[in-house]
Amino acid sequence: MERTLGARRTGSGQPRSSYLTTLTKLAYCSRVPTPSVPTIDFSPAKSQLSDVMTQVFHGHQPRIVSRHHGKEQMLLVRPDDLVAMLGEHRLDVQAVYDQDEVTLRVPDMGVLGYGETLDEAVDDLLDELRAYATRFFREPARFMATSRGAHAAALLRFALADEDEQRRMLGLEEPEREAALVNAR
Repeated sequence: MERTLGARRTGSGQPRSSYLTTLTKLAYCSRVPTPSVPTIDFSPAKSQLSDVMTQVFHGHQPRIVSRHHGKEQMLLVRPDDLVAMLGEHRLDVQAVYDQDEVTLRVPDMGVLGYGETLDEAVDDLLDELRAYATRFFREPARFMATSRGAHAAALLRFALADEDEQRRMLGLEEPEREAALVNAR
């Protein structure tokens, strides 16, 4: 058995310094799993930003940018790819029809839209949802620390959609037909 001067051995016969190095590597690896999405450190990403953007945009390849040994990370992805990744999303919109007014509400978010007609209520609800999404993404830490954090995926999907897709997300593709059905009741 070989003996290294000054190095204490563990029960497995491995020198203690080598054993501690192995444990440190294992502890570090267990905190930062190997990502499925390609990762680039912050400094190289910054110096190669044009190439990284080309890969993300033209190559449709999401990238994680990491710094401080993986303690801080962000995801770079094309907005249209993110929309596709988030998939179809319909907001739960409830309608209340009164004689003189239509009220639309998204109960999960507490957002309301009003109008004399269904079309006016839809337009008002879309304006209110856009305003909420703007407030949410202007101060995301504030909202994410509350139960409103659960709105993030739906609001992101809504915010990245064009106006026609935002209307489709309400699930009211044919407002005139729906209004006619309600008035016939």
